Amino acid sequence: MQFAMLVGGRGSRLGALAADTPKPLLPVGGRPFLDLLIERAVGAGFGPILLLAGHLGERVAERWHGREVAGVPVEVVVESAPLGTGGALAAAADRLEPVFALANGDSLFGFDLGQLTAFEPAGPWLGKLALRRLEDCGRSGVVDLDGDRVTAFRERGEAGRPGVVNGGVYVLRREILDAMGPPPRSLEADVFPALAGRGLLAGRVFDGFFIDIGVPDDYARAQTLVPAFLRG
Repeated sequence: MQFAMLVGGRGSRLGALAADTPKPLLPVGGRPFLDLLIERAVGAGFGPILLLAGHLGERVAERWHGREVAGVPVEVVVESAPLGTGGALAAAADRLEPVFALANGDSLFGFDLGQLTAFEPAGPWLGKLALRRLEDCGRSGVVDLDGDRVTAFRERGEAGRPGVVNGGVYVLRREILDAMGPPPRSLEADVFPALAGRGLLAGRVFDGFFIDIGVPDDYARAQTLVPAFLRG
């Protein structure tokens, strides 16, 4: 299955760390974080790889466009203007396969990716979301589930209460592009909530290591935690 990654974020919360380097190319354990994500996807049997780049996208293209990993080709599409995560996906419409995986390029969710592709929800769907459980959702957006159906997204859960949140890994049908309005559009804020209201999103909770390198404290933690996880 084709594996696309959203690698266009500005990394503004990282300040000077991401001033001249795309956030996904920042080193983690001595290697660019994006390299680790691509190798993990290929190792799980995914490919080809499609990188959806934006801010400093030419740096991503210089490193990855036209390369291969274990025989799996990598292509980079650089958006011409900031389009949001939904807009970046729409800009690559002619390169997307009918069903494809999509992941955020600034986080690592360490569950078995094949379990999401094998998950067959009841009823129609345009997207399948990998979800994870937090013990305290006071600082996170929360996903409401009814069986395997995503019913709503809430901006924040209750402090001190457990809940289910978006893990940033999806399997999508290309028809999802027909449900998007004009860019800029956010998958998380615009597209997914609308699809949930129409009953077209499925979700399953998975266990596994998770880290997002988008803030300085977590980026610092990633330097030791990510290599340790990848070593098993």
